Amino acid sequence: MAEKQKHDGRVKIGHYILGDTLGVGTFGKVKMGEHQLTGHKVAVKILNRQKIRSLDVVGKIKREIQNLKLFRHPHIIKL
Repeated sequence: MAEKQKHDGRVKIGHYILGDTLGVGTFGKVKMGEHQLTGHKVAVKILNRQKIRSLDVVGKIKREIQNLKLFRHPHIIKL
């Protein structure tokens, strides 16, 4: 897992500074991320581990990760 830090009062994960929340779902939320050097904007999915464990959906999340690994698109990161 990437290390979280504060950057000017905002959360930083790796080289990305997190901004506004774009959406909220059952397992977590999606936030706007901006690369601190290039300014490239991405969507960052943040999962709530406790909720995943309590809802017993670890298998579903693992399948989602495996499916995302199959995508090859310029606007979807490689996992």
